[in-house]
Amino acid sequence: MNIKFILTILIIISLFNSNSNLNCKDFKKGSFHVKEPNGTEIYYTLERYEFNQIETNIFGDKIYYTIKWINDCSYLQKFDGTKMKLTDEMKMVNEDGGMIVELLEMKNDSTITFQSYVKKFKDLSLVKGEFRKFN
Repeated sequence: MNIKFILTILIIISLFNSNSNLNCKDFKKGSFHVKEPNGTEIYYTLERYEFNQIETNIFGDKIYYTIKWINDCSYLQKFDGTKMKLTDEMKMVNEDGGMIVELLEMKNDSTITFQSYVKKFKDLSLVKGEFRKFN
């Protein structure tokens, strides 16, 4: 067999196996710093529990979410109107199906990349970033 062909096959197999180390279960619960899409600054923290999440910005303001896990690496989050007053924008996001958050790629044991978007408006609302677990 041709060496180039064998190397190509091995590279393709390694690419498919690279996501096999992804363990999203480690990111289902815990405390996380969230980095901006450019990865330079932490601008809020998350406390994620099994079915809810609290987001706190640098000023101490909190936003509450309910969470429904779609699979091990994706969840649907909606603003929790039982714990805070919802703005018109928050109500609109909830009415549009909420936000999908997809855990994408492990960077190391404590950091995973993600993308999130409003369910019905992915192209207009897509945001990418990183969750970094602490504590």
